[in-house]
Amino acid sequence: MSSNGRVAFRFTSLAEQPIAHGMSGRRRGDGHDGDVGHGRGTTAEIIEANRTAFLNDVSIEPASLTIGRQTHGSRVEIVDRDSRGRGRYPAFDGFPATDALVTADPSVALGVIVADCVPLVLYDPVRHAVGVVHAGWRGTVAGIAPAAVETMRDAFGSSPADLLVGIGPSIGPCCYEVGVEVADAWRASGLDPNGEAISSGGTHFDLWAANMRALASVGVAEGNVEISGVCVRCQIDRFFSYRAAARGVAMAGRMLMVAKLSERGRP
Repeated sequence: MSSNGRVAFRFTSLAEQPIAHGMSGRRRGDGHDGDVGHGRGTTAEIIEANRTAFLNDVSIEPASLTIGRQTHGSRVEIVDRDSRGRGRYPAFDGFPATDALVTADPSVALGVIVADCVPLVLYDPVRHAVGVVHAGWRGTVAGIAPAAVETMRDAFGSSPADLLVGIGPSIGPCCYEVGVEVADAWRASGLDPNGEAISSGGTHFDLWAANMRALASVGVAEGNVEISGVCVRCQIDRFFSYRAAARGVAMAGRMLMVAKLSERGRP
């Protein structure tokens, strides 16, 4: 589900659930650069202002935002009230080598920073727990999405069959050309025995289909997964894209996907 201004995307399937969520885009509501990621030349003050404005638009208290130090791995961190706010500012305070965060605490907002990589939101309407995942090709192959599901199961008693999952805007199979090492690594993972996520010529990788297969491997129902179908490389007027920036066709920057539980959904 597309939005306007600072909130570039929301999941239709989560719109009626008791959680606040959304993804920022490349522009603020006033037309200025909406970059929310450190390290690309944008000043820390502008990054913080962009994050704060976006979080206010999705009704999330900025001080509650918690972000891991993403490394394209498979580590998941459980966040509680005592650790909320880590990684918001400064970035080095985030959980080390962490690409997924989960919580059952409504005081905590979870976030992942993305450009071409896939942001996922996982919500358990039975246990009222939520998770966010950052999945590039390495994290996808390493099973970061199934790891998040299993952590929610072990920590909160979540049943994978109950989870509602959103696979957000990222680089799509139309634009994600990869080398043989990526295709071989995915095939070797065993998560996709029919090779559905690799194009017939072995040149393009479908991160959406790959994460769908990975989620199914741990019991997430296909009918409970919403795939945005939005390719950020194709829509560089709305989103940042790492590959588009690397090839000089768009400005570099990062987006933020966030999710936070509402108090009213608690069992």
